[in-house]
Amino acid sequence: MFGRIAACSLLAASGLGLLADNSSRPSLPPLGELRDVLRKHVRDLPEAELDAVATQALLDRVQGRILAADEAVNEESDAAAIAEKRVFEPGCLYVRIGQVSLGLGPQLAAILRDTNLVSTTRGLVLDLRFAGGNDYAGAANAANLLVAGDTPILDWGEGTLRATPKESAWDLPVTVLVNRETTGAAEALAAALRAANVGLVLGNRTAGKAAVYREVPLSDGRRLRLAAARVRAGEGNVLGPDGVQPDISVKVAPEQERAYLADPYTTITGGSSSPAATNQVVGTVSVRRRMTEAELVRQRRAANEGTTVSNLPPTAATEAPAKVIRDPVLGRALDLIKGLAVLQPTRRSL
Repeated sequence: MFGRIAACSLLAASGLGLLADNSSRPSLPPLGELRDVLRKHVRDLPEAELDAVATQALLDRVQGRILAADEAVNEESDAAAIAEKRVFEPGCLYVRIGQVSLGLGPQLAAILRDTNLVSTTRGLVLDLRFAGGNDYAGAANAANLLVAGDTPILDWGEGTLRATPKESAWDLPVTVLVNRETTGAAEALAAALRAANVGLVLGNRTAGKAAVYREVPLSDGRRLRLAAARVRAGEGNVLGPDGVQPDISVKVAPEQERAYLADPYTTITGGSSSPAATNQVVGTVSVRRRMTEAELVRQRRAANEGTTVSNLPPTAATEAPAKVIRDPVLGRALDLIKGLAVLQPTRRSL
C-alpha cells in the first residue's frame, strides 16, 4: 500500500501532477530506488501516517478535497454580475464585478456603450475584489470587450477562445483590482486582461482556484473534488495554486477592504499591519492627500515653462480639496489613470 501511495506522491512532487509545472525541476532518481530508500530509512513512522502524508500531498497537488456523501459545493453566489458602476473624479470610470457569469459580458458592454458614463472617460477601473464564479466562457467574453484584436484570451480545456477583431476597440488605460478573495473565473479574467497587455493588476495575489473542477465518487460513498483541467491565459500562461500575482502589490486586510468597498472615503484606524515592501500599502497607514488631475496638469505646465508650481495661479482643486479616497488600492488605480491621462491627453472618438 505504501509503495503505491508513495509512488503517486513522488510523481506529484516531481511535477507530474495535473496542475504542476515541472519545467524548472531537477531530474529525480528512479522511483523504485527512491521508494526502497524510504522504506529502509523511515522506519520510525507508522505506515498509516506515511500513507496520510502521501495522500495529502496528492490532494494538494490537484487542489483536491474530500466531500461527504451529502455535501454540496455551491460555486455560484447570489451576487450580481455588475455590483456597482460610477465615475470617480473627472474621467475615471469604475465598475465593480460581483460575479463572473455569462451575463457579465452583455452588461459590461452596455456600460462601455453608455455615453453618459464614457464620453469623458480617461480610463477604466475594473474591481474584481471578492468576485468569483466558475463560468470561464463569461470571463473570456468580458475580456474580449477590452482586447483589440485577434489574440488568444482563455483556454479552460475546451479550446482557446480568441478576441474578435473590432472596428473601434477600447484603447484607454485599464486597471484591474484583485485580492485574496478573487477566485475562479474572476482570476481568469484578471489574468487574461494582463496577458493581452490591456491593463495593470493591482492589489493582493488572488486565491489560486482558477481551474475546471470535477467530482469523482469514492468506494466509501464520499466524493473527490479535484481540479481536472488547467486554465490558461493568453499564449498559454497557466493559472495555478499560487494565484495571479499583481503588478503593483497593495496589501489591505480583508475586513478593511470590505469597508472600503462600502465607502471608499471612510477612515479606518487601528491594526498592526505594516508594508512588506516599498511598493506595498496597507489599509492602516496614513494616506497622503492624493493629487488631483488639475494639479498634475499644473505641474506639467510648470515643468514645460520653467516655472515653479507655487508661482502658478491657484486652482479650484487646491482651494477646495475634493474628498480623499482612503481605499489604498482604488486610490493607486485612480492615480495611475490620471497620470497616464496627463502624459497622453488625447482619447479616442466614441
